[in-house]
Amino acid sequence: MKVSFREFDSTNAYVWFELYSPPSEKDVEIIGNVIRSWYLLGRLGAFNASNLQISRSPTDLGLSYDEKNVEGLLQAYFHNVDILEFQDNLGRIRLDLGTADALALDVFINALIVVSSENVGIKELTFGGKRLGDWEEGMVSKEDGYISYKI
Repeated sequence: MKVSFREFDSTNAYVWFELYSPPSEKDVEIIGNVIRSWYLLGRLGAFNASNLQISRSPTDLGLSYDEKNVEGLLQAYFHNVDILEFQDNLGRIRLDLGTADALALDVFINALIVVSSENVGIKELTFGGKRLGDWEEGMVSKEDGYISYKI
């Protein structure tokens, strides 16, 4: 799965999916569930690289967590994700990552790499840009290959 970035504004950006073939409803549901899970963690402030106490600890010394280190940190909350849409093999979702940081993107990419290799073949994942390929605004007919999934 190729990953690229174009004009990416984390507070108002499209994430584009180019699949190897048009998705089945099950494929859309799998991708939608990954996005929903990722979004819920983001709404709870999980993607905050300022507070990675466990992953930055040497494991041979034993793990510990100090809740006082969280005080005064900027909270990292997602604000919004829209409906996941597909037109044939192209998909998109608009999102607002709010105050979450780049850790959220790494986690999302890692999850989609596994989804691509084990479930749904994702050719390319593109962050940003208003258009990709043959995407047509307003084309929402199922006969034209449109599928949507509410997150």
